[in-house]
Amino acid sequence: MGRLEDLATFTRVIEARSLSGAARRLGSTKSAVSKQVNRLEAQLGTRLLHRTTRSVSPTDEGSRVYERAQRMLEESQALEAEVAGGQALPQGTLRLSTSTAFGNQQLTALMTQFCARYPQLRVVLGLNDRYVDLAEEGFDVVLRLTASPSPGLVARRLAPILYRLCATPAYLAQHGKPTTLEALAQHRCLTFGYLQTPAQWRFRHSTLGHEETVDVQSALRFVSGLTTNSSEALRVAALAGMGLAVLPTYAAGADLRAGRLVPLLQDWQPVGRPAEADTLYAVYLPSRYPSPKVRALIDFLLEVLGDTPPWDRPDAAP
Repeated sequence: MGRLEDLATFTRVIEARSLSGAARRLGSTKSAVSKQVNRLEAQLGTRLLHRTTRSVSPTDEGSRVYERAQRMLEESQALEAEVAGGQALPQGTLRLSTSTAFGNQQLTALMTQFCARYPQLRVVLGLNDRYVDLAEEGFDVVLRLTASPSPGLVARRLAPILYRLCATPAYLAQHGKPTTLEALAQHRCLTFGYLQTPAQWRFRHSTLGHEETVDVQSALRFVSGLTTNSSEALRVAALAGMGLAVLPTYAAGADLRAGRLVPLLQDWQPVGRPAEADTLYAVYLPSRYPSPKVRALIDFLLEVLGDTPPWDRPDAAP
């Protein structure tokens, strides 16, 4: 079998589906990656890749080598951790992605603490309001706000995501404060969805448990993204007094505590649309032995988020 570093490079090529993508993940060059793959093919005496101008795909032999190489690399990582007494320190580059609003409102501050704890680790943080393909784009971990993580990935639950119906004091002074779900139909509401999507909000009673769906008047509608919506844009519109909004507390918690936004109908918890992204997950590609840097990030987030994440704690700063 070829040298371990050549096998590692080959697996990155398969996962990135291109030589240039693998080079970016490895911090190398396309020519260096190609040279390693050619050397591995020469050592094994077989062709491992189908190459086109845009992408690569494994041959039948390449697929078998990839499966074996994954197991070998995992065993190598496990052996290194065992020899180090299970104390292998995270190092290198951790490529992490999450939504723009969550990244700006919460994660960047948390990464300051994480980087201080692991100064030998370099973090590259990508903020994207779209679906991120871990293998294609070279991310080690994606933090997703969703009700159901994508199949085929390892998903670790980190924290619940809560939502509040709210508006500014100025809007309520002009239009009145709704006291029932039915009254929402008389208010200007800020919504997500395509033009053909009905403007509806769903709520669950906090003590009785039953759910109600109400039609609302869409004063401003944001077109839905592929998998996420911009709660940051919705928050800005709400703070401008444009209407009622259902906002996640990680984005609006400070505004609610400071009185810039007023919580409404607090016996009713928003659920489903537009509050369907109700859990924060860390997702990553399957592996029997996650790398030390991935384990370090997940352990850190579980520690700092706890049972109640910082943005939902009563003592959180306004």
